[in-house]
Amino acid sequence: MRSSLRVYSLRLWRNAAIIAVCVAAVAPLIAGSNSKAGARDRGADLFAVSGCAYCHGKAGVGGGVGPDLQLVRKRRKREQIVKQITEGGKGMPPFREVFAAEQIDDLVAFLEAKRKVIVVPKPVVSTPTPSSAN
Repeated sequence: MRSSLRVYSLRLWRNAAIIAVCVAAVAPLIAGSNSKAGARDRGADLFAVSGCAYCHGKAGVGGGVGPDLQLVRKRRKREQIVKQITEGGKGMPPFREVFAAEQIDDLVAFLEAKRKVIVVPKPVVSTPTPSSAN
């Protein structure tokens, strides 16, 4: 009787250990959609498809109409970035009615993420050379 109880107990612990390993393996995949990386990736996708690149350059690189946003995390605090997106100003329209709060959080996560800085060369303006007179 005692040996069968011991075998049952060992099987129970073994099964519990298997379940724990499976949960540990799957948990990061489930949590990934709500993690910082998930928010950053959603923000990058939103930036790409929402017209942000029109003013700020592809992936926030280069700017043009609006500023280059690669290092905005060093220039602005999170609250300032959220305020700029929601209220606009300095030539930027407000996006409070366009994006949900979660989408704004995703955009901010993307803008705050450390990325490799890409130096965009300035356009070369060629000056005309005087033609030789005949």
